Amino acid sequence: MSRYKSEQTAYSPLKKKYVPLWKLDTNTVTVTHFDAVTQTKESKTYHTDFIRYHLHFSDSHCPDRLRRLVNEGRIVQYLDDMERKVSEAISRQVELWKQTDSCYQKAVLSGDSVKMLGLENCFVSMASEAVFECMIYV
Repeated sequence: MSRYKSEQTAYSPLKKKYVPLWKLDTNTVTVTHFDAVTQTKESKTYHTDFIRYHLHFSDSHCPDRLRRLVNEGRIVQYLDDMERKVSEAISRQVELWKQTDSCYQKAVLSGDSVKMLGLENCFVSMASEAVFECMIYV
């Protein structure tokens, strides 16, 4: 279990000890924040494959970057931005292929929804492969 903890801590009366303000668990793909003012703990779990792949890649290839993001309290913003940008990049590429692929256009004209869906799934897979190389494994 790869867990990153911020160096900054706050006292938790509930646990009767100092706890880190930020934690990242790369196995469960969860970020936990302890709010020292309200004494509450908030967790956010990411469910997309590409965030999981990126965290596991970063854990083994550049753990200092993850450690820094957790220490600075910027890990949620970083992962949210990555999730948004990767999703947008995949969607843009899929839309490009849908507009230019002759097989897809023929399926649209004939109303063949099964063929359209199959091609869209293929486009998503191909776009994911290309986008992952550029945006996830860095």
